[in-house]
Amino acid sequence: MIRGIDHIVIAGPELDALTETYKLLGFNVVGGGKHPIGSYNNLIGLADGAYIELLSFYEESPNHYWWDAVHSRGGGLVDFCMQTDDIRGEYEIFQAQGVAMSPLVGLSRVRVDGYQLAWLNNEIYGEYQGLIPFVIEDETPREERVPKENRHANQVTGIDTITLAARDLALARRIMDAALRQRGQPVQNDDLSASGIAYQVGPHRLEYLTPDDGSSPLAAHLAADKPLPWQISFKTAGAARSIAPEAAAGVRIEFV
Repeated sequence: MIRGIDHIVIAGPELDALTETYKLLGFNVVGGGKHPIGSYNNLIGLADGAYIELLSFYEESPNHYWWDAVHSRGGGLVDFCMQTDDIRGEYEIFQAQGVAMSPLVGLSRVRVDGYQLAWLNNEIYGEYQGLIPFVIEDETPREERVPKENRHANQVTGIDTITLAARDLALARRIMDAALRQRGQPVQNDDLSASGIAYQVGPHRLEYLTPDDGSSPLAAHLAADKPLPWQISFKTAGAARSIAPEAAAGVRIEFV
């Protein structure tokens, strides 16, 4: 069963620049490691058990899952992953719903201290990428993969909501109702001139919104073929505020 958000992926062309940006936003960024597929990362642990992956490439990797998202679609918040204790069962549900994806693959990352992590996940393709989460199940202990440092100067404690732009709300609803074993609840966002559905999964909320008309900022976002995650909201013990995309490597952030 899916238990909640495992991590979100924020990607850009330069890892050092991403890291500095998020340090300036008050996050405690720690070293991640290298994947044997051309990417590497730094990480931001959160007290709710989720984390942020800051990802870039240490070599040309045009076949990498997120290469186009960074180099052709603008990068930023490109994807999100959900944690499960039954990855094969979740895979079968996604498969039955017609989601375009890879087989389950065993992946690894060598941490900066030399420890080799291993896990299983799928990769989501085409119109589903960034809209439907990929899922992960650890082969090495999860506590070795997730950063232990989770206190931040900005007082962020965890993820509140991921908001996603949906071209086809009925498609997203069908897949996510099945995957999460619940019916999405109707939501309306007047500020975005958008409507959609929401799911609560453990401590985290997913919102799928579609434009009500052409004036919605989501309409322009979809027309530009940007990655489908629109905004991330973090829980904070500090002051509520908004961070403009220009100050967050293309990511819309709310502290709530």
